[in-house]
Amino acid sequence: MGSSGFLDSLRRWLDGEDAVGQTTGTPPARSEWDDFFVLIAREVEAVMKREMFTPPGGSTYLPAEYIVYLSREDDLQWQGRKRDALADGLRHVLSKRAGELVGGKVLKTDRITITLGADGTLEKGQVRVQEVWDDASPRTEVAARKPRPELESPVGGLAESERTMILPRTPRYRLEYRLGAGEPKIFAAPRNRIEIGRGARDLVVDLRLDGDQEISRRHLLLERLSTDRFRLECLGRNPIEVDGVEVQPGEALEIDPTQSIRVGLYQLRILPGSGSDGKEKG
Repeated sequence: MGSSGFLDSLRRWLDGEDAVGQTTGTPPARSEWDDFFVLIAREVEAVMKREMFTPPGGSTYLPAEYIVYLSREDDLQWQGRKRDALADGLRHVLSKRAGELVGGKVLKTDRITITLGADGTLEKGQVRVQEVWDDASPRTEVAARKPRPELESPVGGLAESERTMILPRTPRYRLEYRLGAGEPKIFAAPRNRIEIGRGARDLVVDLRLDGDQEISRRHLLLERLSTDRFRLECLGRNPIEVDGVEVQPGEALEIDPTQSIRVGLYQLRILPGSGSDGKEKG
């Protein structure tokens, strides 16, 4: 089936018609790729319909970004150029579909962004769609700025307009974190209770872990309870690991600085002696 033929079939299928039944003669069988593509497109369209709104006398608004979570098994099958093709195809089709959904109204969102991630709670063939609203306001742009090397310093000359990047001169404790086999970095926690995750332009966290789509925007809550006791809670859709043991979403436990924490591809550890009112020992 050619590209235009597939898009026409997809459009009829999304409209509730049997795309195959509308074809004369013997239609070519749809491939596994076609079926999976249609499955995701329909899930995203359902979110579009649910979220779109039109203020009186104004344009119609839709979320600009959609995070499509796949099962771990499907995620492993859709990697490299195959993954890029899936995301690009979805962006192309759903951008056109957005214009069809609003009819003759003016659509405020001019471009649809599709991001693929993984959700360990899903079964093969299941997907979950999370919309991301982005008003592109100056405040949002500031919050979106990526962490800079200065974050490794407790003062670092950070801009005061970014509240999450304002660090006290005496941090409460310090975390070492690294992505895979990369170089370790140090984060100075500005208060006892911090949030860790991938963050987003409209969701600010204290420590951003970029580069792993399996990490939720808010994935981990870490709180210092005393000098040598900490409490962590898994806020994300995927579990975290403490000393190799999984902590499931919604679960919490107390740990000490000797234990290792794994969030997606990231390894974290509380630096020894950094839980004593921010003053490290020897």
